[in-house]
Amino acid sequence: MSGLPAVSLVVAVYEKPEFLELILASLEDQTFADFEVVVADDGSGPEISGVVQRWQGRFRFPILHVWHEDRGFRKTHIVNRAVAVSSGPYLVFIDGDCILHHRFLERHHRRRRPRQALSGRRIMLDGALTARLTPEDVRMRRIERPGFWWGHVKPHDRRNGFYLPPLFGWRGGFSRRYAILGSNFSLSRDDFLHVNGYDERITGRGMEDVNLRARLLNAGNTVRCLSQEALQYHCHHGDPDFPHDAAAVERWGATRETWTSYGVVKGAPPVV
Repeated sequence: MSGLPAVSLVVAVYEKPEFLELILASLEDQTFADFEVVVADDGSGPEISGVVQRWQGRFRFPILHVWHEDRGFRKTHIVNRAVAVSSGPYLVFIDGDCILHHRFLERHHRRRRPRQALSGRRIMLDGALTARLTPEDVRMRRIERPGFWWGHVKPHDRRNGFYLPPLFGWRGGFSRRYAILGSNFSLSRDDFLHVNGYDERITGRGMEDVNLRARLLNAGNTVRCLSQEALQYHCHHGDPDFPHDAAAVERWGATRETWTSYGVVKGAPPVV
């Protein structure tokens, strides 16, 4: 084993310490263990820090906690900062409301390729099941059994709960331009930094991943579907409003840029 992790898992959180507990429980028994956890905290209170401290020392590498002041939804800012302090050559991104299947990291790492991003989907649990979930449900893998969640998931979401690696790429018609879901995607550090990460001019939820995908595609990368391999279980909660008008959707989603000057590095790309 080298002194650096093979994977940096970036967990974007805002409050909900009980969800972070469940996520960390889902990381205890991953089939792939060569990872570090970086908690990208968009201005939570002290409870998130308390969870991090309680879990410190349980994984191969220390948990890193990056925080900034709460000034609204600024995921782009804090995730870029989290990547900057991380050390793994491969980056996996999740949100702080998504519990992971025990093979989640293994599948992202196994399917990795240069100039390729991977994105899965998630099972949207209802409020009743979310309210009674325990770390033991996660550790014992009860949450991974369809019978456990079947009646608490809308019918169109149920297909997201089946682990079927032979179907790699099937969703989306084997597309190489699959949509990125910010709670479940991965790519190499080099590819993320080649486009300079998230564009920090985007605040408020909903367009940061669309813009990142557009710039990755513009740079010649592909995006492949990992939906039947990298499974997630989304905890129910309210979402903030979608704050972008039609002009913003067009601006961020149809960009011709590759590099953003408002990303991990501020300014023009380095001269090669």
